[in-house]
Amino acid sequence: MRVLVVGAGTMGHGIATVCATAGYNVDLVDISEDALDSAKMKIGWSLKKLEEKGGIRNAMEVLQRIRTTTNLVDASKEADFVIEAVVEKTEVKREVFKTLDDNCRPEVVLSTNTSTIPISDIASATKRADKVVGLHFFNPPVLIRFVEIVKSERTSEETLKKTIEFARSIGMDYIVVEKDVPGFVVNRINVRVLSEALRLLEHHKPEEIDAAVKYRVGMPMGVFEVADFSGIDVLCNVMNELGKRGMDLEVPRILREMIKEGRLGMKTGRGFYEYEGFYSRAKISPRFAYRVNPLKLLAPGINEAAWLLRNRVADRDSIDKAMVFGMAYPKGLLEMADDFGIDNVVKALEGKSVDPLLSSMVNEGKLGKKSGEGFYEWKYEKREFGPVLYEKRDNYVVITMNRPEKLNALNEEMWRGLNEAFIQAEKDPDVRAVIITGSGRAFCAGDDIAVMGSWKSFLDGKDFFVNVALPLLNTIANYKKPIISLVNGIAFGGGLELNLAFDIVIASEDATFSVPEGLIGAIPPIAASLGAAVVGRKMMRYCLTGDQMDAEEAKNLGIVDIVVPKDQLEIAGVEFVNKVAKLAPLSAKAIKETARAYRDLLRSVVEKGLHEIIELIPTQDFAEGMRAFVQKRRPCWRGK
Repeated sequence: MRVLVVGAGTMGHGIATVCATAGYNVDLVDISEDALDSAKMKIGWSLKKLEEKGGIRNAMEVLQRIRTTTNLVDASKEADFVIEAVVEKTEVKREVFKTLDDNCRPEVVLSTNTSTIPISDIASATKRADKVVGLHFFNPPVLIRFVEIVKSERTSEETLKKTIEFARSIGMDYIVVEKDVPGFVVNRINVRVLSEALRLLEHHKPEEIDAAVKYRVGMPMGVFEVADFSGIDVLCNVMNELGKRGMDLEVPRILREMIKEGRLGMKTGRGFYEYEGFYSRAKISPRFAYRVNPLKLLAPGINEAAWLLRNRVADRDSIDKAMVFGMAYPKGLLEMADDFGIDNVVKALEGKSVDPLLSSMVNEGKLGKKSGEGFYEWKYEKREFGPVLYEKRDNYVVITMNRPEKLNALNEEMWRGLNEAFIQAEKDPDVRAVIITGSGRAFCAGDDIAVMGSWKSFLDGKDFFVNVALPLLNTIANYKKPIISLVNGIAFGGGLELNLAFDIVIASEDATFSVPEGLIGAIPPIAASLGAAVVGRKMMRYCLTGDQMDAEEAKNLGIVDIVVPKDQLEIAGVEFVNKVAKLAPLSAKAIKETARAYRDLLRSVVEKGLHEIIELIPTQDFAEGMRAFVQKRRPCWRGK
């Protein structure tokens, strides 16, 4: 079988390489001998690399299957299957297809690698529209083993079947795009994400946007890295074609200016980044990752995916498969939407036209994992353990302290409820991680002063700590699953101290931390013991003064791992659940087990701290501290 590839540019020579590697004889056609020579050199280099990596046995043997020619007419007469890969301009493609139609045998399938132009527009240049189909490869075809197979209204089932068989024969996975819309699936989504990224450049640097994409979403390349790799001129052509064909899309001024300045990306050494050599990579630091909300970038793409789904251009699984295999997304875009929450996606689209499908999903409570149904169905369970809300969201649990009117202060019911909730999550084999947070404007304001004020004797306090507080602390100390804390506001006293025992602590920018127990005649038992041991000497300042610290200071001390804007707290928690879930379950368990010495330290120092606080209960200072707090006055200490 002889495959004819028309166009020896980046895509054309890559497609020719893929076909020859699969065992086909290939004719590679271009109007320029120089272009063909350059293509043959690049194919040889690519094949040599494949041979070195063990992908093929004999690079020279594969190279010999490829013939180059400038004579399209003669090559057409020998072709058994055609792939057109010329410049993305309708008039040029139509001219090529007219020549193909005049010279190829009647049964030959004529496919086009167009990324944006409707197949019907190209097919209209032929007398065999039923034999014309889209076969959209991704750059570079040698590495990205995926194609979009696009039907026009007149593409026959026989043509579709032959194209699917051919795609499989060259090692390509695929989706079938059922409706011939400009841009098909992947590029319609891509241009929405790119357009939003370009808009965000008004307030952010390219590396800040790309850092969010790479280190939080988990993509191998940032949006602007991909743009530079593809070529700024190519992207402009794509956006122009889509805009001319009905998408509400304009080529941003920044892209037009970059073309005028010759900043076309990797191929010219300058684009959004500067490059040394064609295959060098931009340097993007993880420290920029939390300066941009990744959902702001992805939401327009999710919105476009909803349009594709609602208009039956492709089904849910095909859309997600295309983004995973075609663009190396870590998971499907619609699955990501269910992770983030459909309500959060709609919020991120503020000021934009929201697709009716997304709006209806929010109205129907189909919010994704947080409700059990979104684009997919998920395991979901909701329970209450006293003032503690427990939500199983497929592979993780969210535990919410729910006494907002009391700033989620820790009374007996809260301590017991938290312990029951953590135990329930640990028993569930589906659960890979636990998130804990507070409702309202506080994470947790610490122990309930009303409860502490009711203690009249040493035995009252001892009974509370031994039978109410210690069971939760022991559960956390021996916990086998990762615990992620989302500190959404005030974290005072026990609210701060609990975070010292959690694995990952993420705080919103407006979070406030303090251990003010000494100001009411008590002590912060965990902060003064475990905190000083783990965080260091600086912790003592806050124990001895009761001073408040903001989220950044808490991060500097080591209490907090990451600080995020308030609107990103929930999705940051989801991101870390996804990261943790990538680990083998037994590996995660083993990592927790290796911290046994740390947990033993927690147990011993907490017992020491609790002993000290119990000793304070019968003192006059403790009683005075409780009274002064309730009466909202300064205490008068006696030291007795």
